[in-house]
Amino acid sequence: MWYIIPVAVFSYFLVKRFILERFSIGVAERWIVISGCDSGFGRLTALRLIGKGANVCAGCYTQEGRESLEQAAAEKHCASNLHTLDITNDDSVRNAFEFDAQLWGLVNNAGMFPLFGPDDWCTVQQYSDSINVNCLGAVRMCHLFLPLLKQSKGRIVTMGSSAGRMHGQFLGPYCASKFAVEAFSDCLRLEMRQFGVSVHILEPGAFKTELLSEESLNRRVDNIWSSLSEDARLEYGEEYKENFKLAWNSGVNFAASSNLNWVAEHYEHALFARWPRLRYYTGWDCMFLFVPLSMMPSSLQDFILSLLYKLQPGPSLVPQALRSKEPLLPK
Repeated sequence: MWYIIPVAVFSYFLVKRFILERFSIGVAERWIVISGCDSGFGRLTALRLIGKGANVCAGCYTQEGRESLEQAAAEKHCASNLHTLDITNDDSVRNAFEFDAQLWGLVNNAGMFPLFGPDDWCTVQQYSDSINVNCLGAVRMCHLFLPLLKQSKGRIVTMGSSAGRMHGQFLGPYCASKFAVEAFSDCLRLEMRQFGVSVHILEPGAFKTELLSEESLNRRVDNIWSSLSEDARLEYGEEYKENFKLAWNSGVNFAASSNLNWVAEHYEHALFARWPRLRYYTGWDCMFLFVPLSMMPSSLQDFILSLLYKLQPGPSLVPQALRSKEPLLPK
């Protein structure tokens, strides 16, 4: 009889995942606000929902991104409602949108990927910028739109990350911001239950968006390297910097998924499914590596992560100071 409970739990999971989650409340005519629609997931989701009849208010950071999205919507013969939006600026968030309709959903998609190298290379400003965009940007948007979402008993969907549940090498500013935004979303979900507003988190693994492009990574690393002190550059060495760029880009090409529609589908499901999930694990690496790894003891996590970094398709990363027999830094 001991097996009744696990069988019942597994049966419920199968019924919910493959039957109940297929029911939709309908997309057409619902008002949705999406941030970060210049490119990548936000742009793809906005076009996807516009094409299905939703009223999408899309926030774009750049004028170029706004014009590109407007053209793409016109090619689909769909009306577009686009706004210039900087989620790090309170006035920009307040002034970007004016609503006289019932808002159903808010998608906090805008974000940045602040990969610069080891923490030794980072300043407090890099951490501050990352948290301002990836966490406080979502806080600003939620504070603005929660009154409308309470009226409609609508939904908030926020872009988290597998880096919001697992640490990683060279990801200090990014992990700090994603742990923060997931903590905020979890707290908000509990507080909004009594208002009928549901809060959902997406946790993608690695995807080949512009944030992970080789050109963007190389530019960030070169910029921060030029700002380092002479001692720091001597400690790591020029070879380490070049190897870091090569190793990271090789890892992205090897592991990152190019199926951006996976994320857009999860956004749509969180907004319009009758029984949405609270968390969406998007990507094979997230489901089969980062989620199981996050449940292990910290010592085992570190061991496995260190092993994976050693096995990555690229040059080894050892600072010059650890390879040289002569001290490179003054005592």
